Amino acid sequence: MSRLALSGRIHRTTALLVGALFFAGVIVRVIVLRSTASVLNADEAYTGIQSFEILRGRIPIVLGGTSYTLPFESYVYAPFVAVFGSSITSLKVLPAIWWLIASIVGWFVGRRLGGERVAWLTAAFLWLTPGALLLLSVTAYESYSSGMLVTLLACLLALRLLDSRDEEATDPSLREAAAFGALCGLAFWMHPMFLATTVPMVLVVLVVHRRQVRTLVAVIGGGIVGCSPLLLWNAVNGWPSLEAPIEVPGTYTGRLQGFFRELLPRGLGLRDQFMIWHPNRLIGLLLYGVFLALVVVGVVTMVRRSNASSRWLVPAVLLGVFPIMAVFQNLAYTIDGRYAVISFPFLVIAVAVGIDRLAAIRPNITVAVVAVTIPLWVLAFTLPTIRPLWSATGDPNAYLGEITAMLDDAGIEHVYGSYWLALPVDFAGDRALQSGVLYPLPIRFPIRQRAVEAAPHDRIAFVFFAGEDDPSRLFLPVEEYERRVVGPAVVYLPVAALGTTSG
Repeated sequence: MSRLALSGRIHRTTALLVGALFFAGVIVRVIVLRSTASVLNADEAYTGIQSFEILRGRIPIVLGGTSYTLPFESYVYAPFVAVFGSSITSLKVLPAIWWLIASIVGWFVGRRLGGERVAWLTAAFLWLTPGALLLLSVTAYESYSSGMLVTLLACLLALRLLDSRDEEATDPSLREAAAFGALCGLAFWMHPMFLATTVPMVLVVLVVHRRQVRTLVAVIGGGIVGCSPLLLWNAVNGWPSLEAPIEVPGTYTGRLQGFFRELLPRGLGLRDQFMIWHPNRLIGLLLYGVFLALVVVGVVTMVRRSNASSRWLVPAVLLGVFPIMAVFQNLAYTIDGRYAVISFPFLVIAVAVGIDRLAAIRPNITVAVVAVTIPLWVLAFTLPTIRPLWSATGDPNAYLGEITAMLDDAGIEHVYGSYWLALPVDFAGDRALQSGVLYPLPIRFPIRQRAVEAAPHDRIAFVFFAGEDDPSRLFLPVEEYERRVVGPAVVYLPVAALGTTSG
């Protein structure tokens, strides 16, 4: 076979692999989006509503009602809303885009650490996301999926900086050093939990380049610039970010144990929201053991494979991530597995390197290793998550459209009620509604809250989920409302408003 023909065959194989991986990742997310696992929750609705506020010129530094978390998704989503309007589907596709880009960045990180085979495995494992993290990849939480992407970009730049240390007559790029610092600072602004991965990366870079003052200044200066809006906001407001938002019971060692007993298995799809092992305890523990063993093999391989300074980066992150996470009380919450997003991309990199090491006895079988390993990954980790979901059909958020149509028919522009339902209804209204939240749940939008409370009481509808229906919280006597049940929701429509529209 000629060299040209071989090159063409390789390109065709690569194109087929990329296409197969892309569509497989899309299909599993479509399955999730058509299931009840994709019901819009209030924290996602916040992301969309905050984009409405941004379009009105209200520029937030942190998530409303709290003292941390950059509403990054809201800033990105706002231009889309301005041009096309909002929709639940478009909002939920946004984090999936971050995961796709993260998979591409993971490919470059993997190639630097282990070559083509590690690159493909890293990208595939990231995109064919398992367990609770698959659900997270179509859940529009502020700065979770995008924050993971930023930490991977920081990792890629850190590898470049560390590798430059080993190249003769090559000084580290001050531009790249500043960009690395800025990404780490941005990750901190996006969510303090990402300190668990950025701090080890920064320490490794600073130690390796400890004799190069300009590089140190560039990294530290970039970090300050990256989180400067958060620092300035804190300085003006008395440093509220230094206060723990909620006191969570538990100990440091208890949180550390919870990460391995509950968080990681939940994130990998080996335990469900009730912490039941899947497909059963024996197989689940076996798969978990194999995963952790591959992580260990990968870490040891990275350290021993070469003398490059970059070999310490991912091992340092994996050694530091969980001890640092355990410092934060709020990361003790493991039920939905969302905090597994912090460590997941670095664990995946180690697993890919571990598989590559075990396959090194046959260095020329990259395609075969990838073709066998990826389906095994899907069967072990991704499939158990989507299997109970793929029979679902229809739109799990259709009831929100019914409620907003009902309110529109009644000429109602203000809705009050449970935080968990009022915000999703508000977002589904696509800027035609404003919502207020019943005490004591958090008020994310004080201006919208005041607008609702100032509206005539006979022009305000109330919404509750069926299990929390509470007529005693209504502004008017209950007989002055018409009670309607819409899916899982209960809606109280003022009779006066219905009379106005019917007349």
